[in-house]
Amino acid sequence: MKKLAYIAALIIGTTAATNASAALLATCSVNDIAPTAQACVGFQNGNLLSNNQSDVDAQTAALKQLGFDWSGTTVAKVTGLNSATTVNFGTALKGVTYIAVHYGNGTGGPGNGTAFYRLDAGSNLSSITLSYKSASSNAVLYATNVGAAVPEPATWAMMVLGFGLAGYAMRRSARREMTALRAS
Repeated sequence: MKKLAYIAALIIGTTAATNASAALLATCSVNDIAPTAQACVGFQNGNLLSNNQSDVDAQTAALKQLGFDWSGTTVAKVTGLNSATTVNFGTALKGVTYIAVHYGNGTGGPGNGTAFYRLDAGSNLSSITLSYKSASSNAVLYATNVGAAVPEPATWAMMVLGFGLAGYAMRRSARREMTALRAS
Protein backbone atom coordinates (compact mmCIF):
# COMPACT_ATOMS: atom_id res chain seq x y z
CA MET A 1 0.00 0.00 0.00
CA LYS A 2 2.90 2.36 0.78
CA LYS A 3 4.35 1.67 -2.67
CA LEU A 4 1.07 2.61 -4.33
CA ALA A 5 0.86 5.85 -2.34
CA TYR A 6 4.47 6.66 -3.27
CA ILE A 7 3.81 6.06 -6.98
CA ALA A 8 0.65 8.19 -6.86
CA ALA A 9 2.54 11.03 -5.13
CA LEU A 10 5.31 10.76 -7.72
CA ILE A 11 2.81 10.99 -10.61
CA ILE A 12 0.96 13.92 -9.05
CA GLY A 13 4.25 15.70 -8.35
CA THR A 14 5.44 15.21 -11.93
CA THR A 15 2.15 16.46 -13.35
CA ALA A 16 2.23 19.51 -11.09
CA ALA A 17 5.81 20.31 -12.12
CA THR A 18 4.93 20.03 -15.82
CA ASN A 19 1.83 22.18 -15.45
CA ALA A 20 3.71 24.79 -13.43
CA SER A 21 6.18 25.36 -16.27
CA ALA A 22 3.45 25.53 -18.92
CA ALA A 23 -0.04 26.05 -17.53
CA LEU A 24 -2.88 24.88 -19.74
CA LEU A 25 -4.77 27.88 -21.08
CA ALA A 26 -7.39 26.00 -23.13
CA THR A 27 -7.76 22.71 -24.95
CA CYS A 28 -6.53 22.54 -28.53
CA SER A 29 -8.31 20.60 -31.27
CA VAL A 30 -7.01 18.50 -34.15
CA ASN A 31 -9.17 20.78 -36.32
CA ASP A 32 -7.14 23.89 -35.40
CA ILE A 33 -5.04 23.33 -38.53
CA ALA A 34 -5.47 21.92 -42.01
CA PRO A 35 -4.64 19.29 -42.89
CA THR A 36 -6.33 17.97 -39.77
CA ALA A 37 -3.82 17.00 -37.10
CA GLN A 38 -3.57 13.48 -35.74
CA ALA A 39 -3.07 14.82 -32.20
CA CYS A 40 -2.47 18.07 -30.34
CA VAL A 41 -1.20 19.30 -26.97
CA GLY A 42 -2.10 22.71 -25.58
CA PHE A 43 -2.99 25.52 -25.58
CA GLN A 44 -0.29 26.16 -23.05
CA ASN A 45 -0.14 29.64 -21.59
CA GLY A 46 2.33 32.01 -23.23
CA ASN A 47 4.69 31.99 -26.17
CA LEU A 48 6.75 28.86 -25.53
CA LEU A 49 8.62 28.94 -28.83
CA SER A 50 11.77 30.69 -27.63
CA ASN A 51 15.12 29.17 -26.80
CA ASN A 52 15.11 29.97 -23.08
CA GLN A 53 15.43 26.85 -20.94
CA SER A 54 11.95 26.83 -19.41
CA ASP A 55 10.38 27.15 -22.88
CA VAL A 56 12.65 24.42 -24.28
CA ASP A 57 11.60 22.18 -21.38
CA ALA A 58 7.91 22.91 -22.11
CA GLN A 59 8.42 22.19 -25.83
CA THR A 60 10.22 18.93 -25.03
CA ALA A 61 7.42 17.81 -22.68
CA ALA A 62 4.65 18.70 -25.14
CA LEU A 63 6.37 16.93 -28.04
CA LYS A 64 6.96 13.88 -25.84
CA GLN A 65 3.19 13.76 -25.20
CA LEU A 66 2.75 13.61 -28.98
CA GLY A 67 5.20 10.70 -29.17
CA PHE A 68 8.24 12.61 -30.43
CA ASP A 69 11.60 12.70 -28.63
CA TRP A 70 12.85 16.12 -29.61
CA SER A 71 16.62 16.63 -29.86
CA GLY A 72 16.42 20.41 -29.38
CA THR A 73 16.94 21.39 -33.02
CA THR A 74 14.27 22.72 -35.34
CA VAL A 75 13.88 22.53 -39.09
CA ALA A 76 12.33 25.98 -39.49
CA LYS A 77 10.83 28.83 -37.51
CA VAL A 78 8.43 31.40 -38.93
CA THR A 79 8.08 34.63 -36.95
CA GLY A 80 5.94 37.69 -37.51
CA LEU A 81 2.89 35.85 -38.84
CA ASN A 82 0.81 38.92 -37.94
CA SER A 83 -2.49 37.00 -37.86
CA ALA A 84 -1.83 35.11 -41.12
CA THR A 85 -3.92 31.99 -41.60
CA THR A 86 -1.40 30.26 -43.89
CA VAL A 87 2.04 29.14 -42.69
CA ASN A 88 4.75 28.19 -45.17
CA PHE A 89 7.89 26.82 -43.51
CA GLY A 90 9.94 27.10 -46.72
CA THR A 91 10.46 23.35 -46.87
CA ALA A 92 8.26 20.53 -48.15
CA LEU A 93 6.33 18.75 -45.43
CA LYS A 94 6.09 14.99 -45.87
CA GLY A 95 4.65 12.17 -43.79
CA VAL A 96 4.47 12.49 -40.03
CA THR A 97 5.26 16.08 -39.12
CA TYR A 98 5.53 17.91 -35.77
CA ILE A 99 4.81 21.63 -35.49
CA ALA A 100 3.85 24.24 -32.92
CA VAL A 101 1.93 27.47 -33.32
CA HIS A 102 1.77 30.41 -30.95
CA TYR A 103 -1.43 32.40 -31.06
CA GLY A 104 -1.40 35.89 -29.62
CA ASN A 105 -4.31 37.79 -28.14
CA GLY A 106 -6.04 38.41 -31.47
CA THR A 107 -9.74 37.82 -31.91
CA GLY A 108 -10.91 34.27 -32.47
CA GLY A 109 -7.87 32.65 -30.91
CA PRO A 110 -7.37 30.98 -27.55
CA GLY A 111 -5.55 33.99 -26.13
CA ASN A 112 -1.81 34.09 -25.55
CA GLY A 113 -1.17 30.34 -25.99
CA THR A 114 0.96 27.76 -27.78
CA ALA A 115 -0.27 24.47 -29.25
CA PHE A 116 1.75 21.52 -30.53
CA TYR A 117 0.52 19.28 -33.35
CA ARG A 118 1.36 15.94 -34.98
CA LEU A 119 -0.01 15.64 -38.50
CA ASP A 120 0.35 13.53 -41.60
CA ALA A 121 1.46 15.96 -44.28
CA GLY A 122 1.10 13.44 -47.10
CA SER A 123 3.71 13.39 -49.82
CA ASN A 124 4.55 17.03 -50.52
CA LEU A 125 2.71 19.72 -48.57
CA SER A 126 3.92 23.29 -48.94
CA SER A 127 1.92 25.00 -46.19
CA ILE A 128 -0.61 24.56 -43.41
CA THR A 129 -3.75 26.56 -42.78
CA LEU A 130 -4.71 27.84 -39.34
CA SER A 131 -8.37 27.95 -38.38
CA TYR A 132 -7.99 30.88 -35.95
CA LYS A 133 -8.13 34.20 -37.75
CA SER A 134 -6.46 37.34 -36.39
CA ALA A 135 -4.41 35.45 -33.84
CA SER A 136 -1.28 33.75 -35.25
CA SER A 137 2.08 35.00 -34.06
CA ASN A 138 4.80 32.47 -34.90
CA ALA A 139 5.27 28.79 -35.72
CA VAL A 140 7.98 26.15 -35.49
CA LEU A 141 8.58 23.06 -37.62
CA TYR A 142 10.33 20.48 -35.43
CA ALA A 143 10.51 17.54 -37.82
CA THR A 144 8.97 16.22 -41.01
CA ASN A 145 8.98 12.77 -42.59
CA VAL A 146 9.52 11.22 -39.17
CA GLY A 147 9.74 7.46 -39.21
CA ALA A 148 9.76 7.22 -42.97
CA ALA A 149 9.34 3.58 -43.85
CA VAL A 150 12.57 1.80 -44.68
CA PRO A 151 11.97 -1.84 -45.53
CA GLU A 152 13.63 -4.34 -43.24
CA PRO A 153 15.95 -7.00 -44.69
CA ALA A 154 13.23 -9.65 -44.50
CA THR A 155 10.93 -7.40 -46.53
CA TRP A 156 13.62 -6.89 -49.16
CA ALA A 157 14.15 -10.66 -49.33
CA MET A 158 10.42 -11.24 -49.85
CA MET A 159 10.32 -8.58 -52.59
CA VAL A 160 13.30 -10.10 -54.43
CA LEU A 161 11.79 -13.57 -54.10
CA GLY A 162 8.47 -12.28 -55.42
CA PHE A 163 10.09 -10.63 -58.43
CA GLY A 164 12.09 -13.81 -59.09
CA LEU A 165 8.96 -15.98 -58.99
CA ALA A 166 7.10 -13.55 -61.26
CA GLY A 167 10.00 -13.65 -63.75
CA TYR A 168 10.13 -17.46 -63.58
CA ALA A 169 6.38 -17.69 -64.23
CA MET A 170 6.62 -15.31 -67.20
CA ARG A 171 9.56 -17.22 -68.68
CA ARG A 172 7.80 -20.56 -68.23
CA SER A 173 4.66 -19.16 -69.88
CA ALA A 174 6.73 -17.90 -72.81
CA ARG A 175 8.34 -21.35 -73.22
CA ARG A 176 4.92 -23.02 -73.27
CA GLU A 177 3.74 -20.63 -75.97
CA MET A 178 6.86 -21.32 -78.06
CA THR A 179 6.38 -25.08 -77.66
CA ALA A 180 2.72 -24.77 -78.66
CA LEU A 181 3.68 -22.68 -81.74
CA ARG A 182 6.30 -25.23 -82.85
CA ALA A 183 3.87 -28.11 -82.43
CA SER A 184 1.25 -26.50 -84.65
